[in-house]
Amino acid sequence: MKKNPSINQLFLENTVEPLNFAYKMLRWVNTTSARMQMGDKFLSPICLLYRSAMTQMRALFIAAFFLLFFLSSCEEDKNSKKFIAYNGPLEEAENIEILYSELGLLKVRVRTAKQIKLPSEDKLFPKRVFVDFYGPAGDVLTTLESDSGRYEYRTGLYKVKGNVKVVTQKKERLFSDELTWNPQTQKVYTEKKVTIENQQTGERMNGLGLDANQDFSQYSIRRPTGFFNAPAGITSN
Repeated sequence: MKKNPSINQLFLENTVEPLNFAYKMLRWVNTTSARMQMGDKFLSPICLLYRSAMTQMRALFIAAFFLLFFLSSCEEDKNSKKFIAYNGPLEEAENIEILYSELGLLKVRVRTAKQIKLPSEDKLFPKRVFVDFYGPAGDVLTTLESDSGRYEYRTGLYKVKGNVKVVTQKKERLFSDELTWNPQTQKVYTEKKVTIENQQTGERMNGLGLDANQDFSQYSIRRPTGFFNAPAGITSN
C-alpha cells in the first residue's frame, strides 16, 4: 500500500508555488478521506471527527486558493495600470519644404529647418518657419515668418507662433503673436493683437483679431483700436 506524503513534505516541496501546494493538499485530503471510508459503512466517532476536520481543512484550502488567485489578479491589474501610451516623436526630419499647388500652379511654399512628427499625425516645427504665398503669375505676393509652427492633422490647420511677421507686395507689414492658416479655405486668421504698418506712408493701425486672404490682398481687423487713412484693399469692422 502506497504511503501518503506528510504535510511537512508537501509544504517543503511547494513553498515557492503556493497555488500548486493548495491543489496537492486538496488531493491529499480527498485521498485520505476516501481510504478511511473504503469498506466501512459506519464510521467511528474518531473517524467522524477526522472527517469533519478534513472537511474544514478542505474549505480552508479552497478559500486560500481563491484568495491567492484574487491577489494575483490584483497584481496583474496593478501592473497593467502602469502602462503609459507613448506620445513622443515618431520621426524627425531636417530642412523641410512643403509645397501647395492649384491647377498645376504653385500657391504656397512652407520652409523650416526641422520637423517632428507625432503619433497623432500632427507635425511640429520647433525652429523658424518661412512661408511664401504666390500669385497667378508665379511671383511671390506675400511672405510670412515666425519663431515656430504646428500642423494639426485632425483640422488640417497650420498655426505659427512667436514674432509673426507678414510682408505684402504693397509694402504693408503685419505683426502678431499667432496666426492660423487654413489651406482648404485659403484664409488666415487670428484672435490675438495685430499691428499693421504701411511702409510707404508710415501709418499704423492696431487691433484685436484679424481675418484675411492667404496672400493678404484683403484683410479685416475685428476690433480696431487705432485708425489711419487706409489704402485700397483694407477694410475694418
